[in-house]
Amino acid sequence: MISVIGGGPSGMMAAYSAKLHNPKTRVVLFDRNPNLGKKMRLTGGGRCNVTANVSLEDLVKSVVKNGRFLYSSFNNLGPQEIQAFFKHYGVELIEEDHHRMFPKSHRSHDIVDACERALVDVGVELRLGVNVETLTPTSISVDGTSIQCEHIIIATGGRTLPQTGSDGSGYEFASALGHTVTNLLPQEVPLVSNDALIQSKALQGLSFKDVQVKVKDGKKTLATLTHDLIITHFGYSGPVALRASFYVQRLIENQKGPVTLEIDFMPGFQAIDDTHPNLQKRLLDVLSKQDSSLIDALKHFKTSIYATRGFSYAFVTNGGVMVKEIDPKTMKSKRFETISFCGEVMDVSAFTGGYNITAALSSGYTAGKYCMEGKYETVDIL
Repeated sequence: MISVIGGGPSGMMAAYSAKLHNPKTRVVLFDRNPNLGKKMRLTGGGRCNVTANVSLEDLVKSVVKNGRFLYSSFNNLGPQEIQAFFKHYGVELIEEDHHRMFPKSHRSHDIVDACERALVDVGVELRLGVNVETLTPTSISVDGTSIQCEHIIIATGGRTLPQTGSDGSGYEFASALGHTVTNLLPQEVPLVSNDALIQSKALQGLSFKDVQVKVKDGKKTLATLTHDLIITHFGYSGPVALRASFYVQRLIENQKGPVTLEIDFMPGFQAIDDTHPNLQKRLLDVLSKQDSSLIDALKHFKTSIYATRGFSYAFVTNGGVMVKEIDPKTMKSKRFETISFCGEVMDVSAFTGGYNITAALSSGYTAGKYCMEGKYETVDIL
């Protein structure tokens, strides 16, 4: 019996792949929620940005923490294969800006339902609304009952949005097995600023498309990012702020003080043009009162970030099971042949925009494909 712990994208794909490649072996998926994909249903504003239509190299670059570790996995299941999978199970995807792929229906439920159809199609058994309490290399304890396993795939997710079941239990399982769990930090999380301009709420609610943000480490630019930005009552949100949080969090930890962001509201724009989409009246009214020139203020707007909004508002966990202790070709533990890891429980993290779910689906597929390697004759389908 192959046991998969976790009913998110990595767990669903791991169970599907395990049964697909080992059709004669019993595969059981365990999840504490009564329904699969609880967190997945919330992603992309309820629309589920399921992958990104990019090359393998661009995909690896967007996995900003240990991206090369997933290179073999992405070769097994990448964006094109993911799109083909959902098409096969009745979900048409459409491409939006920044190569983001969404279901044409704009319903995340359709993505989860397709995954569930795939699990039923290949014969995976679902045990939902149950709690895996402890595990050993050859058994799991489910609501007080010990179950013997030939292989266990840990796909429990990270620590973000704990109300969905991502409470960090997978890290406890890994630690109990002797694995190293790296420092856990919130990632893809909104940024908090105490600047007077933010506190005044003069710009609250303004959104900007494709602004450029530089994360500054003193005079050095640590990262340059371009995407959409939202100014909020507490600071900054939107894709570019979430991406910047990966670098900001590290600097805050190291510097023990605020981090400077430099925002270019008009990248590539050199003269005032009333038709420019980012020239909104409130922004102009506020910035025109500053001492610096208007163009300089728009092109080099500096703001201080004092904190992130933490795990309660984060989309991704930065940290997890140390990847040096996992075989990148199989997702198997290097300590125990009967244990595999996949998804966010590992020390792998990516930008939003379809990259995290791609990493989860891909690593889950790889974990399932190779979990019984060498024990039985497997069937290679995809």
